[in-house]
Amino acid sequence: MHSPHRVVSTCLALLFLSASPAAFTQQAMSVETPVTVQDAFESALSIDPEVQSALKRIEAFKARRSAASALTAQPLSLEGSYRSDRNYNNQGLREIELGVSAPIWNWNERARTQSLRDTEIELVQLQLEQKKLELAGLVRQTLWNTLAANLDAEIAQARLKSAKELMVDVEKRVKAGDLAQTDFYQASALYEQTRAEFARTQSALSDVSADYAATIGLPVSVLSQIQTESTDIPNGLKPLDHPAIKLAQLQVLAQQQQSDLVQTQARANPEVGLAIISDRGAFTSASEKSLVVSTRIPLGNSSEYQSRVLQAESESIAAEAALTKTQRQIVVLGRAAESNLDLFAQIKASAQEQARLAIKTFRLYKKSFDLGETDLPTLLIAEQKAFEADKLARKSAIEYAAKVSAYKQALGLLP
Repeated sequence: MHSPHRVVSTCLALLFLSASPAAFTQQAMSVETPVTVQDAFESALSIDPEVQSALKRIEAFKARRSAASALTAQPLSLEGSYRSDRNYNNQGLREIELGVSAPIWNWNERARTQSLRDTEIELVQLQLEQKKLELAGLVRQTLWNTLAANLDAEIAQARLKSAKELMVDVEKRVKAGDLAQTDFYQASALYEQTRAEFARTQSALSDVSADYAATIGLPVSVLSQIQTESTDIPNGLKPLDHPAIKLAQLQVLAQQQQSDLVQTQARANPEVGLAIISDRGAFTSASEKSLVVSTRIPLGNSSEYQSRVLQAESESIAAEAALTKTQRQIVVLGRAAESNLDLFAQIKASAQEQARLAIKTFRLYKKSFDLGETDLPTLLIAEQKAFEADKLARKSAIEYAAKVSAYKQALGLLP
């Protein structure tokens, strides 16, 4: 059985040596060097809005971490007041108060907030890696879908050319009296069928090319030099090393820390105030200054606090359940991808052998037809079988390359 750890040797560039410009989109690009899946992935990264904004999101979370290191739970508040009897009996009463108020941390609240903010920074960084992996999966799927549609268009064009040549040849033989008029009708019908098939493949190629351009940002013509991914994987890689599992594990930790933080927030933050008061009782009195130290302790709401505690606990339970589900999915998908890789290696080898035999058989029938020893219906049947076998063989190479990418994707490896 084929081992998934063997390097893919199929070079898909050979599939496009005879392709005409009609098999590509209007964007033409001269490609002199091979293009890899990694090149397509990096191009997609450069135009993805979420990836481009990720660095600013990380900076925002780092700023929140800095705020958690402050000595006070909230920024200081400046307070001031002025009291006067000027609009009443105007005896000269004047009082000015100026002070600051500082919300202070609850017990253990500062340390737990800092731990949560550190985890959130790691979380947003892992979310960026997960986004890159999701984008890699989209790039891989779009790339091979476009390549398959491109190949369909190329094969349909080649068959259209062959059908036209056959129709012209049959027409000459009918005029010479070597074949019946019905043979010409059959050849003409085959030609019209191949024309319709070519038009359908062009339409399908146009649709997937639009998705390709929007996702990857490269012209479809670069696919003529695309290289398949290697099945080599890092030594010691385990299914639980998948970025999605690491992200789910960190989300569990973040929810647990959030739950611990809520435990310390039974009430709002108390406040400590410091103020200076300048007071004059009348015009003839001297101004007196005094220092005031104050405190404010919220009593809290037990029902509201219990609601927040239960909400935090429910989210923690949901995160743990999501982790278990993610672990199970990653293991199952990894095994399935590895199994598919082996199966499609066998399918590719079988399809190539079938195509070799079918084409060989068709050539013998074609030679016999040219000598007048085989009728046209027999030749058309052989031609159809050879065409289908060749198409299956060439598409099986792309399908196998797609399964290699799916295998790397299931392992959580970027191109």
